[in-house]
Amino acid sequence: MSELSEEVQPKFLVDGMLGSLARKLRILGFDTLYDPKSEDDALRSSARTDRRILLTGDFELYKSAKRSYIDTILIDSSSERDRLFEVLQKLGTTKIRTDQMVSRCSQCNGVLYDTGKIGRHGSVFSCRTCGKSYWKGSHWDKLNALFSDVNLMLLQEHEKRIRKLKHESSESF
Repeated sequence: MSELSEEVQPKFLVDGMLGSLARKLRILGFDTLYDPKSEDDALRSSARTDRRILLTGDFELYKSAKRSYIDTILIDSSSERDRLFEVLQKLGTTKIRTDQMVSRCSQCNGVLYDTGKIGRHGSVFSCRTCGKSYWKGSHWDKLNALFSDVNLMLLQEHEKRIRKLKHESSESF
């Protein structure tokens, strides 16, 4: 899997320790559920029922979800950049598609639509679920820098895997 298309994008369920990661995944267009008050049993049940990948920083929850055959990613990193890289790298992603960065509400996960209005910073989008409005304001530069950093890390990891594969194949002859 290199660039994730909308048809094959995974759906996530994020535990209470990773709220900022949930918001970033939503901004990138990923269907991401997040409830900071959910208990472990509810998270496992919801992940199984909705066929979502559970993202957690809790090793015990990770182990119990794995024992229950739930797709789970243990997040070990502490920085936003490294957490986002960790998720995407474990999915085999080589590039973030920034053209979908306004497709989900960062607050409620609802789908955004273009209102047709033009504000000071360009197009205005609104959430179909909660009605919150979005536009590319000053925070957008920080998000672009974050996503560019993660894209660079993904590219470097991909190139490292290719070099390793080439090396292994040359050794087999």
